[in-house]
Amino acid sequence: MRLGRMLILVAIVLVVGLGLVLVLSRTLGGGAGSDATPTPELILNQVVVLAQPVSRGERISLEKLTSFGFPEERIPPTMFTDVSLVVGKIARFDMGQGTFLTESMVLDDPGQLDSNTGSDHALLIPPGMVAFPVPISRFSSVAWGLQRGDRVNVITTLLLVDLDTQFQTLLPNETSAIVPPGPSLLLSVETQSGENSEGISAQFAGDLTSLVAQIVSGGSVARTGRAELDSVLDLPFYLVPSEPTQRPRLVSQTVMQNIVVLNMGTFEAEDEAPVVLPTADPNDPNAQAAAENEAAAAAAASANLPPDIIVLIVSPQDAVTLNYLIYSGAEITLALRSASDTGTSATQAVTLQFLLDTYQIPVPVRLPYGLEPRLEILAAPTLINDDTGTPQP
Repeated sequence: MRLGRMLILVAIVLVVGLGLVLVLSRTLGGGAGSDATPTPELILNQVVVLAQPVSRGERISLEKLTSFGFPEERIPPTMFTDVSLVVGKIARFDMGQGTFLTESMVLDDPGQLDSNTGSDHALLIPPGMVAFPVPISRFSSVAWGLQRGDRVNVITTLLLVDLDTQFQTLLPNETSAIVPPGPSLLLSVETQSGENSEGISAQFAGDLTSLVAQIVSGGSVARTGRAELDSVLDLPFYLVPSEPTQRPRLVSQTVMQNIVVLNMGTFEAEDEAPVVLPTADPNDPNAQAAAENEAAAAAAASANLPPDIIVLIVSPQDAVTLNYLIYSGAEITLALRSASDTGTSATQAVTLQFLLDTYQIPVPVRLPYGLEPRLEILAAPTLINDDTGTPQP
């Protein structure tokens, strides 16, 4: 009985083993007999690559080039496959090591560089904006502390005067007299020698045959005044201004905000012109050395000159506004903004009345005493650096 069970187990093991052998044989046999897709052979072609960085406008030499294997079917028609075709070409822009060169990256003639790409400065101007130059001084440019990328506010200061709307001339107008034909006297104003007073003299002009416009100018009688009634004497007086011209009225206001600085001072030329040395005797080493020193000193002096102009990125309308302000004689001052501040804030125009009201500056009353010596102008303190031009220890 026990022997029969053992035989049954052995039979089951044999059947299972034969089944596994059959399955494996069919699997291996089917794989060997199937049609497997052959792997295509990869064809590489050499393309031109930069072995060293090149700068815009630089003529590419052979030692800065190398080749690299690239799948032939993935090579565009504009990519160079022959190093000899690139040697001597002009780089259109700055390119780093490992750059695959194409026809659009190089030029044959250096003259095509400007006509095709323009200056690098134009790349920093956003679409719809323009670059506009503004003359500056040490005061108006934040002590020459502005640099490319800074953001500034533009403040302008104007002097306003009253004009005659028809003549478009400064008020008050000058007086004149119409002399009728016939015997007449002509008035003239004369300044007495050595004195500030003026006198009026009359000269007989004879018989005038036509109407004459006599212009009386240069003296106190020439200024147009106004009639006022004295409240004490109850008599009219004709008042004339004590100064020959009116005093302009000062106003200052922020006209532009968050303006980007494109450049401070004169742009550096991309292709510097060669320095022309003064003529010297080539056989005289001392003369040649003196000429070189003179040229070096001139170049150093030019490099040490402070900037006198700044270029701002503004809208086309703001450019026209700046142009008007410059030619009208207005003062333009720049205020440096925080690097993280890109917002705008409303400002009020500052006049004398605004200054007195906002900062609570009282108008001094007329007192029976005063300062000595008499003050008519404000004199700023004299600083050592401003006096001598060089810092003192």
